[in-house]
Amino acid sequence: MAQDLTVLKLGGSLLTDKTKPYAVREDVLKSVAREIKDCISEGLIQSLVLLHGAGSYGHPLVLKHQLHKGFQNREQILHLAKLQEKVNEFRHMIVKQFHEIDIPMVLLHPSSMVTSEKMKMTNYFLESLRGFVSLETVPLLGGDMIIDSVMRWSVGSGDQLAVILSKELGAKNLIFASDVAGIYEADPKQNPDAAPIERINLNELDKTLERMGASSVADASGAMKGKLMSIVPAKPLIEKGLDVGLLSMMEYGTLTKYLKGEQVQATRVVVE
Repeated sequence: MAQDLTVLKLGGSLLTDKTKPYAVREDVLKSVAREIKDCISEGLIQSLVLLHGAGSYGHPLVLKHQLHKGFQNREQILHLAKLQEKVNEFRHMIVKQFHEIDIPMVLLHPSSMVTSEKMKMTNYFLESLRGFVSLETVPLLGGDMIIDSVMRWSVGSGDQLAVILSKELGAKNLIFASDVAGIYEADPKQNPDAAPIERINLNELDKTLERMGASSVADASGAMKGKLMSIVPAKPLIEKGLDVGLLSMMEYGTLTKYLKGEQVQATRVVVE
């Protein structure tokens, strides 16, 4: 596997307007795709696996039909199938955008390679993913509903999967991009004066969680606190050199500066 692999998770809050059902931020998607291509052209990204959140294509249906709680009744099964179809519409929009700028993106579904137990991903088959990476394509995966040995199905978090892939594929960088510039002490959408947190030490995570406010938008995956908890298993990887950062890609150039090591507002996750 490529030594300089970057695993990049594009949040649903970045690519969609989570206050409106099925609302893609087309201008942001185009900007994100263009910047990723430029980073590849400049050699800042040598090998890439891309993940995405479902955003307004996933969370409304998940919450409306209580799909995040697992199987409760047979009526949910049709809603589960319709959810898969709706999220696939979004996935194809992403793939199309990257194909238009000549990025060889291939669409893969976590539900076909990952299973879980009580929402924790426990089993995965990644040989096809490894193969596509070796072909120098850009695999696209994302939040998905996956088979769960206890709940029958559960929400397969793209954040949790990003950490797993970073470990299994030996990533150099793990980056979470959203519509806000990392982690804040309070929700910056509700409190514009909220102070950003530049570094989070996983050895003092409890203190950080106490400082953080609640998210302003309903989110089936737990919003920023859930994201941080998903990163915790990466602690041994961070100790061995994995660079983990959270930043915004609402404006072109932030990812580029981050990868160049230039000053940019972001949150780095460290172990000290």
